[in-house]
Amino acid sequence: MREHGDNPHDYDDEDPLDRLQKKEYSWRPAVTYAVGVIAATLLSALVIAIIGMIVGGPNCDAGTSTFICSRAFELAFPLIPGAISLFGALWGFWMTYVRWKNFGNWRPWLAMCWVLMPWTLAWMTSTFTIAMFGVESGTPQ
Repeated sequence: MREHGDNPHDYDDEDPLDRLQKKEYSWRPAVTYAVGVIAATLLSALVIAIIGMIVGGPNCDAGTSTFICSRAFELAFPLIPGAISLFGALWGFWMTYVRWKNFGNWRPWLAMCWVLMPWTLAWMTSTFTIAMFGVESGTPQ
């Protein structure tokens, strides 16, 4: 059973100011979510890099790297934050669909998808070469 306000045709008896405030409020969760996904991606990358530096490994011993010291961290640094970013973007698309299906204000969520999708692609294209070729391949000799 639908409640009042779920259908856009129910707005005839609703106050326009209340409707505007609801629309303004619906931006906050979407923007907070997008900023949270980007922050979680960067934070996880930073934590992996610091742990890799503390643990050490053959790349740091050879002097070719400072943070990503072993093959395990060469894989973890791009893949774990990349997965966080990818699943965050996909969940944003899911939230857009859910809001649209329930006659909610889905436009802020779609806008955040347009922020998260390029962010995810930028992270993946800039760091996945480390997973494929390692740190040493990008070091000039």
